[in-house]
Amino acid sequence: MAEQYFAHSDPRVRTDLTVGLPGTIDSTTITAGSDGKKVILQGTPVGAAADWLSADQSKGTTKLSEFTGADGQVFAGVIATDTNVTAGDADVTIWFDNVYLRQKLLDSTVVAALQAVAGKTPGVKLINR
Repeated sequence: MAEQYFAHSDPRVRTDLTVGLPGTIDSTTITAGSDGKKVILQGTPVGAAADWLSADQSKGTTKLSEFTGADGQVFAGVIATDTNVTAGDADVTIWFDNVYLRQKLLDSTVVAALQAVAGKTPGVKLINR
């Protein structure tokens, strides 16, 4: 079970419409905080070098990392729960379609990250309500 570090409620406007699938977070791409833990927060945009939905997983798991919109990075979705990857890669739910997130229920660093890549995150929208 994933430990919660910030998010204590579901930030989605319509939970019944959101589409999500399991994905794997690459722990080597997450920076440790001042407490030494590597935590990726709920709502953080993630991506990979290839489209994780169409990649052949039988040839190896497509690992996801924080999405910055850099060249060569393909947006995958957002993390459904705060996830500690200090001990290694972690499997999490990735919300990727019909995702309407309430800004006030997300960490401010996550809101800033989503706003920075807003034009490159199809299926995900921030709601200021």
